[in-house]
Amino acid sequence: MANARSRTALSPMSAHFLLNDIRTLRTRVDAMSKNAFTVAKHLENLPSVESVYYPGLPSNAGHTTAKRYMQLVDHPEQTNRYGHLISFTVAGGAQATRDTLDRLSLIWRATDLGRHKSVAVIPSISTHQQQGETGRSLASIPANLIRLSIGMEHPDDLMTDLEQALQ
Repeated sequence: MANARSRTALSPMSAHFLLNDIRTLRTRVDAMSKNAFTVAKHLENLPSVESVYYPGLPSNAGHTTAKRYMQLVDHPEQTNRYGHLISFTVAGGAQATRDTLDRLSLIWRATDLGRHKSVAVIPSISTHQQQGETGRSLASIPANLIRLSIGMEHPDDLMTDLEQALQ
């Protein structure tokens, strides 16, 4: 049994970094959400993209609900922000999707989402690989789906990287 006097505590430097992250969280989430909205709208217009899943797009099945609930209540106009996660399907199937992911240069490949750096993952070969084809089908995870976590980069740079990767 651990000594009752021992306590877990952050080092002063860790506490400093954590406090700075908390102070800037609202601003970073707002910027990442704006970037994601811009990128999602752009992806909808690319011929090599079959579909885009982002709650901020009117074409999304949950858009009406998202518009009602996903608001910045501390914003003067209570404007909507729909988050920084986007999913889209690539025309051409599983191999075209893998090729697209391999051609990304600015956007990193990773399975952890929510960084300040944009990352992409193919769920069918990473996070949902062990479910098997039947499980992925039940979860609506097709082989040509890419999930993006949009970060703090300029949206023009992200769109350029996605365009060149999708060609």
